[in-house]
Amino acid sequence: MEGMIRLTVPDDAPALLTLQQRLDHQSSFMLFEPGERDPDPGRLRHRLAGQGNRGSFDLVAEAPHGPSGGPAELVGWLSVAVTPYRRVAHVGSLALGVDAAHASRGLGSALLESSRAEAARRGLRRLELTVMADNLRALNLYLRHGYQVEGLRRGSLVRQDRCIDEYLMAQLLKH
Repeated sequence: MEGMIRLTVPDDAPALLTLQQRLDHQSSFMLFEPGERDPDPGRLRHRLAGQGNRGSFDLVAEAPHGPSGGPAELVGWLSVAVTPYRRVAHVGSLALGVDAAHASRGLGSALLESSRAEAARRGLRRLELTVMADNLRALNLYLRHGYQVEGLRRGSLVRQDRCIDEYLMAQLLKH
Protein backbone atom coordinates (compact mmCIF):
# COMPACT_ATOMS: atom_id res chain seq x y z
CA MET A 1 0.00 0.00 0.00
CA GLU A 2 1.20 3.49 -0.78
CA GLY A 3 0.68 6.49 1.43
CA MET A 4 -0.66 6.96 4.92
CA ILE A 5 -4.11 6.58 6.53
CA ARG A 6 -5.09 9.15 9.14
CA LEU A 7 -8.05 10.86 10.77
CA THR A 8 -9.13 14.09 9.15
CA VAL A 9 -8.68 17.51 10.71
CA PRO A 10 -10.75 20.61 9.90
CA ASP A 11 -7.94 22.03 7.74
CA ASP A 12 -8.40 19.04 5.40
CA ALA A 13 -11.76 20.42 4.24
CA PRO A 14 -10.65 22.05 0.95
CA ALA A 15 -8.53 19.06 -0.16
CA LEU A 16 -11.17 16.56 0.98
CA LEU A 17 -13.90 18.41 -0.90
CA THR A 18 -11.70 18.40 -4.02
CA LEU A 19 -11.21 14.62 -3.65
CA GLN A 20 -14.94 14.01 -3.11
CA GLN A 21 -15.82 16.06 -6.19
CA ARG A 22 -13.20 14.17 -8.22
CA LEU A 23 -14.69 10.84 -7.04
CA ASP A 24 -18.18 12.02 -8.02
CA HIS A 25 -16.88 12.55 -11.58
CA GLN A 26 -14.84 9.33 -11.73
CA SER A 27 -17.42 6.80 -10.62
CA SER A 28 -21.12 6.23 -11.14
CA PHE A 29 -21.01 4.09 -7.99
CA MET A 30 -20.82 7.12 -5.66
CA LEU A 31 -24.10 8.41 -4.19
CA PHE A 32 -23.58 11.97 -5.43
CA GLU A 33 -23.61 12.81 -9.10
CA PRO A 34 -21.23 15.52 -10.32
CA GLY A 35 -22.38 18.92 -9.09
CA GLU A 36 -24.70 17.64 -6.33
CA ARG A 37 -22.22 17.85 -3.46
CA ASP A 38 -22.23 21.01 -1.32
CA PRO A 39 -19.34 23.05 -2.77
CA ASP A 40 -18.68 25.05 0.44
CA PRO A 41 -15.50 23.85 2.19
CA GLY A 42 -16.54 25.93 5.22
CA ARG A 43 -19.49 23.63 5.93
CA LEU A 44 -17.29 20.57 5.53
CA ARG A 45 -14.71 22.15 7.85
CA HIS A 46 -17.47 22.73 10.44
CA ARG A 47 -18.61 19.09 10.18
CA LEU A 48 -15.04 17.80 10.55
CA ALA A 49 -14.44 20.08 13.56
CA GLY A 50 -17.50 18.70 15.37
CA GLN A 51 -16.60 15.04 15.05
CA GLY A 52 -14.72 14.82 18.33
CA ASN A 53 -18.00 15.17 20.22
CA ARG A 54 -19.69 12.07 18.81
CA GLY A 55 -18.81 8.73 17.23
CA SER A 56 -18.63 10.00 13.64
CA PHE A 57 -15.25 10.27 11.94
CA ASP A 58 -13.56 10.54 8.56
CA LEU A 59 -10.31 8.96 7.45
CA VAL A 60 -8.18 9.92 4.48
CA ALA A 61 -5.47 8.19 2.50
CA GLU A 62 -2.58 10.46 1.57
CA ALA A 63 -0.26 9.79 -1.36
CA PRO A 64 3.32 10.43 -0.26
CA HIS A 65 3.73 13.38 -2.61
CA GLY A 66 1.40 15.34 -4.79
CA PRO A 67 2.04 16.06 -8.45
CA SER A 68 5.56 17.36 -9.17
CA GLY A 69 6.80 16.27 -5.73
CA GLY A 70 4.61 18.82 -3.95
CA PRO A 71 2.75 18.30 -0.67
CA ALA A 72 0.89 15.07 0.06
CA GLU A 73 -2.35 14.61 -1.87
CA LEU A 74 -5.59 13.08 -0.56
CA VAL A 75 -6.38 10.04 -2.73
CA GLY A 76 -8.85 8.06 -0.60
CA TRP A 77 -11.59 8.81 1.90
CA LEU A 78 -13.79 6.87 4.29
CA SER A 79 -16.56 8.36 6.38
CA VAL A 80 -18.37 6.80 9.33
CA ALA A 81 -21.52 8.68 10.32
CA VAL A 82 -23.20 8.01 13.65
CA THR A 83 -26.72 9.11 14.55
CA PRO A 84 -26.79 10.53 18.09
CA TYR A 85 -29.98 8.75 19.24
CA ARG A 86 -29.25 6.26 22.03
CA ARG A 87 -30.83 3.25 20.36
CA VAL A 88 -28.61 3.57 17.30
CA ALA A 89 -25.58 5.46 18.66
CA HIS A 90 -23.57 2.22 18.47
CA VAL A 91 -23.98 2.02 14.67
CA GLY A 92 -21.73 3.70 12.11
CA SER A 93 -22.80 4.12 8.48
CA LEU A 94 -19.84 3.90 6.15
CA ALA A 95 -19.00 5.52 2.80
CA LEU A 96 -15.74 4.90 0.92
CA GLY A 97 -14.03 6.19 -2.20
CA VAL A 98 -10.55 5.87 -3.69
CA ASP A 99 -9.22 7.98 -6.57
CA ALA A 100 -9.19 5.90 -9.76
CA ALA A 101 -5.50 6.67 -10.34
CA HIS A 102 -4.71 4.99 -6.99
CA ALA A 103 -7.08 2.00 -7.21
CA SER A 104 -5.85 -1.58 -6.68
CA ARG A 105 -3.01 -0.46 -4.40
CA GLY A 106 -4.51 -1.54 -1.08
CA LEU A 107 -5.93 1.83 -0.04
CA GLY A 108 -9.52 0.57 0.25
CA SER A 109 -8.36 -2.29 2.47
CA ALA A 110 -6.22 0.02 4.59
CA LEU A 111 -9.10 2.46 5.03
CA LEU A 112 -11.47 -0.35 6.04
CA GLU A 113 -8.98 -1.82 8.54
CA SER A 114 -8.35 1.60 10.07
CA SER A 115 -12.07 2.34 10.24
CA ARG A 116 -12.75 -0.88 12.12
CA ALA A 117 -10.06 -0.07 14.70
CA GLU A 118 -11.20 3.55 15.10
CA ALA A 119 -14.87 2.54 15.35
CA ALA A 120 -14.07 0.02 18.10
CA ARG A 121 -11.97 2.63 19.92
CA ARG A 122 -14.98 4.97 19.85
CA GLY A 123 -17.27 2.28 21.26
CA LEU A 124 -19.19 1.47 18.09
CA ARG A 125 -20.53 -2.06 17.86
CA ARG A 126 -21.73 -2.19 14.26
CA LEU A 127 -20.57 -0.79 10.92
CA GLU A 128 -22.97 -0.85 8.00
CA LEU A 129 -23.04 0.30 4.40
CA THR A 130 -24.91 -0.02 1.16
CA VAL A 131 -23.27 -0.96 -2.12
CA MET A 132 -24.78 -0.99 -5.60
CA ALA A 133 -25.45 -4.60 -6.55
CA ASP A 134 -23.46 -4.25 -9.78
CA ASN A 135 -20.37 -2.83 -8.03
CA LEU A 136 -18.66 -6.21 -7.79
CA ARG A 137 -15.23 -4.79 -7.01
CA ALA A 138 -16.52 -3.00 -3.88
CA LEU A 139 -18.80 -5.89 -2.92
CA ASN A 140 -15.85 -8.29 -2.95
CA LEU A 141 -13.68 -5.83 -1.00
CA TYR A 142 -16.32 -5.57 1.74
CA LEU A 143 -16.81 -9.34 1.86
CA ARG A 144 -13.03 -9.85 2.24
CA HIS A 145 -13.11 -7.48 5.22
CA GLY A 146 -15.82 -9.33 7.11
CA TYR A 147 -18.95 -7.52 5.98
CA GLN A 148 -21.98 -9.70 5.36
CA VAL A 149 -24.93 -9.07 3.07
CA GLU A 150 -27.99 -8.54 5.28
CA GLY A 151 -30.50 -7.58 2.64
CA LEU A 152 -31.34 -6.23 -0.78
CA ARG A 153 -32.84 -2.78 -1.32
CA ARG A 154 -34.61 -3.25 -4.66
CA GLY A 155 -34.68 -0.23 -6.96
CA SER A 156 -33.33 2.03 -4.21
CA LEU A 157 -31.22 4.22 -6.54
CA VAL A 158 -31.61 5.62 -10.03
CA ARG A 159 -28.52 5.76 -12.21
CA GLN A 160 -28.74 6.84 -15.85
CA ASP A 161 -32.55 6.50 -15.74
CA ARG A 162 -32.30 2.90 -14.53
CA CYS A 163 -33.35 1.60 -11.11
CA ILE A 164 -30.41 0.02 -9.31
CA ASP A 165 -30.52 -2.43 -6.42
CA GLU A 166 -28.28 -2.03 -3.38
CA TYR A 167 -27.03 -4.58 -0.91
CA LEU A 168 -27.19 -3.66 2.75
CA MET A 169 -24.02 -4.98 4.37
CA ALA A 170 -22.84 -4.89 7.96
CA GLN A 171 -20.19 -6.09 10.33
CA LEU A 172 -20.45 -6.51 14.09
CA LEU A 173 -17.41 -5.31 16.02
CA LYS A 174 -15.97 -7.26 18.93
CA HIS A 175 -15.65 -5.57 22.31
